[in-house]
Amino acid sequence: MADRTPSLAYRALDAQVLAGRADQPALVDDRGPVTYAQLLHESAVIAGALAQLGIRHGDQVAVEVPRGREQVITVLALARLGAVPHGTASTRLVGSPPVLMRGKDDPVPWRVLIQAGRTDPAAARPSDTEAYEGLLLDAYEDIFSTLTAGGTID
Repeated sequence: MADRTPSLAYRALDAQVLAGRADQPALVDDRGPVTYAQLLHESAVIAGALAQLGIRHGDQVAVEVPRGREQVITVLALARLGAVPHGTASTRLVGSPPVLMRGKDDPVPWRVLIQAGRTDPAAARPSDTEAYEGLLLDAYEDIFSTLTAGGTID
């Protein structure tokens, strides 16, 4: 069996925590630092909530979240699921704090996503296709290149 490169989401967070960077800052914004362990937890919680709401590998989700902490968490959560960030998707995460909008369904606030996701946080996918990884890097290279190198997003 051939070795597969771990998924981009795994390399960005899980591998960094396992490499001893759990308590190092992964992101610093005007609200303060977020460690690799905290970012892993928060993105897994949001991914878990999105999965509970039916978002799966390959689903398109628009990310209309301003640059910052919530955008990073949103992008990492989608990557954990293998969902595709796509600007014109009918499922959208919008605003700050983000709200999940799904067609005619009632909006789901960020705090509800956090509460729902705590019951079943999502693990990172084991691997990605080259096409999917390329899509993520094209859209969010700054996030993934910084985190996979063990750096800090400012």
